Amino acid sequence: MKKIIVDKNVCIGCGFCAANVEKVFLMDDDDLALAKNNILDNMSEEEKEEVLDVKEGCPVGAILIIEEEF
Repeated sequence: MKKIIVDKNVCIGCGFCAANVEKVFLMDDDDLALAKNNILDNMSEEEKEEVLDVKEGCPVGAILIIEEEF
């Protein structure tokens, strides 16, 4: 299962991801990004494309997609 995470040690809180894909990203109480809908496999192809675009556009590379097994 592919999961979207935001590396809080890298995030600078610019808000790019939350402004562009509100369904997936939000800004937490520390003004850092958080992936709230973080299972990439459960998204439509259009939503996946939006997430990948935002991942590529993150100025510090804080958005990661990891493979997780349960």
